[in-house]
Amino acid sequence: MAISSPVTPGQVSFLLGVVPIIAAWIYSEFLEYKKNCNCSKARHSDINLVEVGNDTIKEDDKAVLLEGGGLHAASPRARSSSTTSPLIRFLLMDESFLIENRLTLRAIAEFSVLLAYYYICDRTDVFNSSQKVKFFL
Repeated sequence: MAISSPVTPGQVSFLLGVVPIIAAWIYSEFLEYKKNCNCSKARHSDINLVEVGNDTIKEDDKAVLLEGGGLHAASPRARSSSTTSPLIRFLLMDESFLIENRLTLRAIAEFSVLLAYYYICDRTDVFNSSQKVKFFL
């Protein structure tokens, strides 16, 4: 199959829009798999178990936890992620953003693959055209 004409701007923009979406979706699926794999190993591990039933919790510690003094974000990146725009978070491949929007990325990727398939079937000679055959009963 030879290319009969140069690549059009529409084809370039489609590829520039679709390739990052598909890459982000595959990466988000990998992150989801990695998250589930690590959690299942940690749940079934008996190595690091500590008995905490006999320890008494002091009233001061309980008051600090209730007031929210001991609850801080794990990293400064987690605190600033809500203030950045979703487009910037997508371009930076923010892991939490990709995991949150995994199903949306999957839907966009599936739709773009269908559009590419329709384009290939309609506008190229990859699949040969055939003649209609009418059957009379």
